[in-house]
Amino acid sequence: MENQVANISPNEKKSIIIVSGLAGSGKTVAIHALEDLGYYCIDNLPAVMLKSFSEAILNNNLKATHIALALDSRDQDNPKTFDEIYPNLVKTCHVQILYIKASEEVLLRRFRETRRHHPLSINSPLISLQDAIKLDEKTLEPIKDISHHVLDTSHMSSQYLKRFIHKQFSFSGTKGKLLMQFISFGFKHGTPTDLDTLLDVRCFKNPHYDPHLRKLTGLNPLVKDYVFSDPHVVTFISKTTDFLKFLYPLYLEEGKHYFSIGIGCTGGKHRSVAITEELAKIFKTEVPFVTIEHRHIEED
Repeated sequence: MENQVANISPNEKKSIIIVSGLAGSGKTVAIHALEDLGYYCIDNLPAVMLKSFSEAILNNNLKATHIALALDSRDQDNPKTFDEIYPNLVKTCHVQILYIKASEEVLLRRFRETRRHHPLSINSPLISLQDAIKLDEKTLEPIKDISHHVLDTSHMSSQYLKRFIHKQFSFSGTKGKLLMQFISFGFKHGTPTDLDTLLDVRCFKNPHYDPHLRKLTGLNPLVKDYVFSDPHVVTFISKTTDFLKFLYPLYLEEGKHYFSIGIGCTGGKHRSVAITEELAKIFKTEVPFVTIEHRHIEED
């Protein structure tokens, strides 16, 4: 798992999220969501390394100030070792413990549906799935007892869990960060596969058929004036702006980090480029993070 360290002031008190809980309950989803928020994430650290990890934090040897650590029961000594280091962490850091669980019935169903082995049964093939779940719960009970948040995901989707993580653990600098990507392209070169919303502007008059404009692009003022001389384009910009303003907060609420809008014309040189530029210009005054990409502007 590749970590991106959040750029936080070195004087800020370190924030540590301990993510623990039952196998199959959603710990991996939670860790990925925290990583998306900018936390430095460490998954399944063995007990023998927990003390070194604690010392690195207390001695300020880690640049990251927002850290997430996943603990499970594969190392049976994890709860005991964590109990030893926890008091010192609490003295110098802001520590929260998130314990994730699900009912035995739901966990049994999840493991059977995914056909994955329970982590505790890998080295003990004779243990039943049901017994592995019970052992998992018993081993982690000391951590559960001191948790700040106990989350039951029995009736919770992965998306809902992500939203909970984003709402509960976002911090200044990452909260509400959604990048709007405006991408122009030409249908004849292929439709991008990484779009959230696609807008087809081939219905507007085409500068390609004006010999004076054919070799220019939508970045040229002459082409832009030609495209926007069509009153339908002006109406399109207005209605599309309203549409995207409606969608933006919904994507933000879902905890998404990218909102990619594709604007396509035939060749990706004229109409889509001019309209993409105009939409991006509008939203640069509305939202904090906007990028522009013209994928096929150099294509013939």
